[in-house]
Amino acid sequence: MKMYRHRTILTTFIIILFAVMVNEAKAIPAFARKYRTGCSTCHIAVPNRNAFGEAFRRNGYVMPDGDEALIKQEPIPLGVDAWKEMFPDVIWPGFLPAEFPVSAYVHQRMVAEFGESHRGNQFELDMPDEFEIFIGGSFGERFSFFGEWVMFEHGENAPGLNRFIFQINDLFGPQNAFNIRMGRLEPAITEGYVDNNRITLSHVTTLDYHAGKWRPRDPQSGIELRGILGHRFQYAAGVVNGEGATVSDATDEKDFYGRVGAKFGGIPLDGFEPAGLTTLKHTDNWADNSLNFGAYFYSGNYLTSNHVDNDFFRFGADLHGNYNKFNLFAGAIFGRDNNPSGLISATNKERNLNSLAWFVEPQYLFFPWLIAGVRFGDISSNQNDNDIDKYSTILPNLTIFARENVRFTIEGLIKIESDRKVEGKNITGNDEKLRWIKINTLFVF
Repeated sequence: MKMYRHRTILTTFIIILFAVMVNEAKAIPAFARKYRTGCSTCHIAVPNRNAFGEAFRRNGYVMPDGDEALIKQEPIPLGVDAWKEMFPDVIWPGFLPAEFPVSAYVHQRMVAEFGESHRGNQFELDMPDEFEIFIGGSFGERFSFFGEWVMFEHGENAPGLNRFIFQINDLFGPQNAFNIRMGRLEPAITEGYVDNNRITLSHVTTLDYHAGKWRPRDPQSGIELRGILGHRFQYAAGVVNGEGATVSDATDEKDFYGRVGAKFGGIPLDGFEPAGLTTLKHTDNWADNSLNFGAYFYSGNYLTSNHVDNDFFRFGADLHGNYNKFNLFAGAIFGRDNNPSGLISATNKERNLNSLAWFVEPQYLFFPWLIAGVRFGDISSNQNDNDIDKYSTILPNLTIFARENVRFTIEGLIKIESDRKVEGKNITGNDEKLRWIKINTLFVF
């Protein structure tokens, strides 16, 4: 045990001393170039967006309250304004981005694992672990796009397209009331804690845990109607294939979902400013004294490994509160899978799998370049009176910025396995165990 502790301390020290790694990011400097502004305009900590950055994302990567006065890279016109008066006898004029809107990042890792893998304690140099290309921009104020192509991941070349979203704004009615997203997208049930908005390496339990085959954070092919009403209330409803990594739909049964949310205090959800935006802020963008609430459902179907249909349902809620430099995130999701094991001859009770996942995550911004947080999560699922999963996690995180687009992160995972009941027998859970430590450096360009 003493030797194990010495190795643990030594490994941790080596990681801290030599780590030069990159964390997953969804901020792209193409937007910073377009508006000639810093990352901190839209981000508290890349990729974690502030309230203004979230409004920018919801608005289809166009600045709230108008775009033209803030663009520093003059777009290439497709037609002239006079054509608007001649419509429908001509094509409505549009724009192309001045430069091809592409950005990239490289993700490198050093990881110390403690008994988590079949090899036991180990120290890995995952350099690079991931390389991705992002494209994003707009064709005027009504049409926008965002794409993510994974060139290299976990030691393999070109896993391929992860996301591509095309958004049409303001179909009719008030501004931002009726927008459409289509393509390969994350269902809007994740809107309360957008997965690519996290600063941690680990995903939150409510988005990552899959009691069966499906998990909320996986991009899917579909179409979604979404909007903001009265600047403070939002809704979304969509239909997707529900087949995860592929665009094909083996069951030909579509999945449906919906979400509603509200924000009290702070910047409105659509970033609306009565006087309009004239400049972009670069400092003090973390404070947005407010409370956000949301609730959602998801109803779907997928084929199990032995080609049996599994109907499933999810219901969840989320919360985000901000006061000056303090942020609090929380969420919970309940699930019912009718037959995730693909049982053919069994009662409904034997087939049904119930699951519950929740998390609470406080964060504090000590300085604009130093953020600390800790996430507490809990997972439980059972089938036929047997506990399938039953454990808790503690995830401390410290993030330091060398530059706005260069950051260092140290993070650890402590897993606590609870007592379980399986086939009428009580299984004693393990004590608290440190499972891994990771340190990362993020740079985007």
